[in-house]
Amino acid sequence: MWHRIRELSLREWAFLVGYGIVPVLAGIVVAGLAVDSFRAERVGVPGVVVVEDCHEQEDGGGRGWRCSGPFVSDDGTIRLDAVSLTSLFAEPPAYGDAVPAVVTGPSARRAHQPDTTGGIWGALVAVLLLGGGGRVLVVQLRTTAVTPQGVSSADPDTVARLRQFAREWDLLPAPTDGTAVAPPVAAERTRANVAIWRVVASWLLLALSTGGVLWQLAAWNRDLDAVMSAVAVGTVTADRLGADDRIEVAYRDGDGTDRRVRLTPLDAGRLPVGSRVPLRYDPSHPEQVTPVQPELFALGSRDRNVMAGLALAPGFLLIGAWAWRLGRWALGTVRRPASGIARVHAAHLLWGTEPTAFWLELHSGGRIWYQRVIWDRRLVRWLDGYQWGADHVPVSQARRPLPVHLRRCPGLRRMYLVDVAGVGRLWPASTARGRPPGNYQLDPVMPGAFGHPESAARHLGVVVALAVLAGIAWFLTGPTSSVYALTLVGASALWSGGAPWRGLYAVRPRSGPGHR
Repeated sequence: MWHRIRELSLREWAFLVGYGIVPVLAGIVVAGLAVDSFRAERVGVPGVVVVEDCHEQEDGGGRGWRCSGPFVSDDGTIRLDAVSLTSLFAEPPAYGDAVPAVVTGPSARRAHQPDTTGGIWGALVAVLLLGGGGRVLVVQLRTTAVTPQGVSSADPDTVARLRQFAREWDLLPAPTDGTAVAPPVAAERTRANVAIWRVVASWLLLALSTGGVLWQLAAWNRDLDAVMSAVAVGTVTADRLGADDRIEVAYRDGDGTDRRVRLTPLDAGRLPVGSRVPLRYDPSHPEQVTPVQPELFALGSRDRNVMAGLALAPGFLLIGAWAWRLGRWALGTVRRPASGIARVHAAHLLWGTEPTAFWLELHSGGRIWYQRVIWDRRLVRWLDGYQWGADHVPVSQARRPLPVHLRRCPGLRRMYLVDVAGVGRLWPASTARGRPPGNYQLDPVMPGAFGHPESAARHLGVVVALAVLAGIAWFLTGPTSSVYALTLVGASALWSGGAPWRGLYAVRPRSGPGHR
């Protein structure tokens, strides 16, 4: 397992963290809350919570009010200075109201409402999170025994499928002159690989669209802050309220109306009763208040800022990762090449049904390396290593190793630029590893393996999905977010190789290098 962890690529780490580690950690937290709720239901001590403070909060079930205050048990044996009620209220109770509650013991910091079913639902959610995240961790970290050709000897379905491919080869017509010719890589002129321009353009578009979203968000925040033009000086009338040690500040607006607001100071002892607190507020909505010295308070972030930060996090991560990879590529182009041979494989996810990317099996210096490469149609049209007949039909299933030149990119983890004579340069989409990827099944690329026609419904579904994604982003925050969403999808696809989704459809049973 440790060998597998050392070989994980950045994309696999992102997948592992997002779909494995984070759900498992969330499941552990939810399981702890469920256990606390079960204990309160079964052996809890009943009593009341005297509402001392409430503040609006957004939870998984929606927006509501979280309240807190001192707890007193019915028999008077347990008195707690401040506990937080786990349930949200649609409308805040009046300050001083006694709300029935149950605690687990004299050291509890949370109080549960009686007859709650939070323990049951919490346990179900914890099981789903732990089971799903654990499944991803097991699949990602296990090591799959794969032969040098990429076919597991213990997989009868794969063996049967390859035998079926062999029978399909027998049905192919022989070349008209009865002779076999060498693969076209030795005769064709080297073409420039356009993948590098797709990558650079996608990276620049993603960076520009991310900058556009940040500019739009900054303009929105400036406009929002501009309306907080009125100033007042408030006085702290109560402190250490509820479980969060909040303070109550009284102030008078421009119309002479006395108002009160509650804030959460970072240091509860710094603002005792009677302290002066400068405030800013919107003259048209005096209840919307922000302190002049925000560094002294724990202020909740605006919802749009939080959502924008979550949405932009993948973009920042991908921009940085692509910049690092492009830098390694650029430095690798000036390195001295080493000779090697290569074979092309199509990768299937172990839990999927369709090929997802192309991998090269590289032989150099007595070692075998496996590396994903950026999609290029010549991977299957020129580099499959078969013999082609005069009518551009493959006439031999014997795959011949392809001579290549390998330029190692600088960095701690091995990565190669692969130059193929007569073809051009193939750009890496992952680091090179000494074993086949554990979450993929690598199969030899055979012309009879693919060639399934693309359905119009499949194309339409992808276009509609992208249009819906762009439309939602436009509706929520504007056109720059729509462009950001589309460029993020494109950059993510290129990061993993950028291969077509439906069976790597560039291969056709009767297509050869002359049919493009």
